[in-house]
Amino acid sequence: MVPFDIIFQGIAATFTVQNLFLLLLGLIVGVVVGILPGIGPAAGMVLVLPFSVGLQATSALVLMSGVYLASSYGGSVSAILVNTPGESASAATLLDGYPMTQRGRGAEALGISATAGCLGAVFGVLALAFTAPLLASLALRFGPAENCLLALFALSVISAIVKRNPIKGLISACIGLVLATVGADEVSNSIRFTFGLEALEDGVPFVQTMIGLFAISQVLTLSEQNQTISSVELAGSGFLTGFKTTFKHPLTLLRSFIIGLWIGALPAAGRSTASFMAYAEEIRAAKDKSQFGKGNPVGVIAAEMGNNACAMGDLIPTLSLGIPGSVGAAVFLGIMIIFGVIPGHKVFIEQGKTIYALFTAFFIESLLILALGLTYAKYFAKITLVRNDLIVPIILVFSLLGSYAIQNSFFDLLITAVFGALGYFMNKHGYSPVPLVLALVLGPMLEKNFQRALIMSDGSYSIFASSGISLVLVALTFFSLIYPYLSPLLKRWRIRSR
Repeated sequence: MVPFDIIFQGIAATFTVQNLFLLLLGLIVGVVVGILPGIGPAAGMVLVLPFSVGLQATSALVLMSGVYLASSYGGSVSAILVNTPGESASAATLLDGYPMTQRGRGAEALGISATAGCLGAVFGVLALAFTAPLLASLALRFGPAENCLLALFALSVISAIVKRNPIKGLISACIGLVLATVGADEVSNSIRFTFGLEALEDGVPFVQTMIGLFAISQVLTLSEQNQTISSVELAGSGFLTGFKTTFKHPLTLLRSFIIGLWIGALPAAGRSTASFMAYAEEIRAAKDKSQFGKGNPVGVIAAEMGNNACAMGDLIPTLSLGIPGSVGAAVFLGIMIIFGVIPGHKVFIEQGKTIYALFTAFFIESLLILALGLTYAKYFAKITLVRNDLIVPIILVFSLLGSYAIQNSFFDLLITAVFGALGYFMNKHGYSPVPLVLALVLGPMLEKNFQRALIMSDGSYSIFASSGISLVLVALTFFSLIYPYLSPLLKRWRIRSR
């Protein structure tokens, strides 16, 4: 149980002038990043990260929390208004959100998105604050073998579900694991695979890698699209109507919240999965299914509630076990580690002030997103008027400046360029960078605990099957790897049995 004085210290730490300013700044950046198609929270946090150098851990994470949370609403703005999701998690929102805009109810759809998103985040924060410490206490039962298998399970899950292509997902994860071995071995402290480059002795630089994989690769993709982001006039004045409409569907809110939080708590399932599952559940539960896809407000409510509840659920395994629930959570995890906040069972005591300041920031940001959605969303939407030939150089300049400013090193620019090219190639050929990122984050945990487990057992691999937790994790890992192949067979069997 976390002492109440630590909780109150964290709450008080949020209400400083500096942290409130950073909170608002992160919120605005998050909305802008979300509106711009294809960038998303991961790239947004990476772009802001260089400017957080010199901040204390609490201030830096408050800044990042705004980008992480607000990008969901920003993505929904462009999805509703121009049928272009700012991030993949907003794809379910456009299914009914854009038809509402076409029918002159765009303002109402934005009001629904802001309200459902706010409720999902607020209740998600409360669940996160109460659930994560309890789950962290269970982590005390995990030894080196269990932690190794936990990391392996997380990698197997994300590799199996990304792009519906498990082989390409596993290849991407293997690339990340190879990159994670560069630098000093955490157990023996020997230097490996640096090719004589001192800059790689501490490993492949995480921030520069993220800038390349997400920001630079996106620049290359946008540069091929010689077009203007279309605008759609915001018809009607139904922001308040959308607010009221949301509360007329309490069962939809409850179902979607439970689905979003549950999906988020599963390692690497992600917001897209949560929003589409919540949307699909509402179709299943509806008496008149024909109205979905034609501007049904229930569809927008379900997608946004599931999306934002999942954003908080993603952080449950991230904070308590060090296992990121999504690529955005993986980047958030990496940023936490950079600032010395190490997730696990001790973080709520040793870094309790920072963690509960983070929870407070999420709560405040949820309410501010609602206020923004009910007042200024239509002005944010005008960002979609910017042509790609203007967006590309702006992102490129900020990306390269941010990469260079961390250590004032031209080698970092080279790393960024290499990973930008790699990310572009992977996206072109259907290899998602998500497993690579998670493997880069989880690789050291996997290797370190693997070595420690073997040292404890005098080299016997039986330690990986010596406890009930280990056996469950082995079974789950095996199942997650074979499920993509087993699922089509099960569908055929069901069809034949009818």
